[in-house]
Amino acid sequence: MKTKKAMPVLLLAASVLAAPFAMAQGGARSSPMTESMPASAPMAQSSPYMQVQQWKKGDRLPTEFRDRQYVIDDYKQYNLPAPRKGTRWVGVGAEYYLVAPNGVIQQVGSGS
Repeated sequence: MKTKKAMPVLLLAASVLAAPFAMAQGGARSSPMTESMPASAPMAQSSPYMQVQQWKKGDRLPTEFRDRQYVIDDYKQYNLPAPRKGTRWVGVGAEYYLVAPNGVIQQVGSGS
């Protein structure tokens, strides 16, 4: 009687444990990563993060560059002046921008 109840549990456990190994195999239909990228379209054209772009005072910094990962908290380490109330320093590439909450650039700093 106990074996009848244990068998489905064992089968379920075996299938759950075997699933990652089956996915890792890939199969014969998978192609190398080099063939999936067309050679005529460089990555810099398809991603805004790869493009080298500079903004000036008064421009609006795009939303994707105002994300937390770009914010400079330790501005002294970068030789930047203290941000005014309600603004924050954002680093994009080699440039630093003092940005208001609405995204307007208040100041451009070169830092260290």
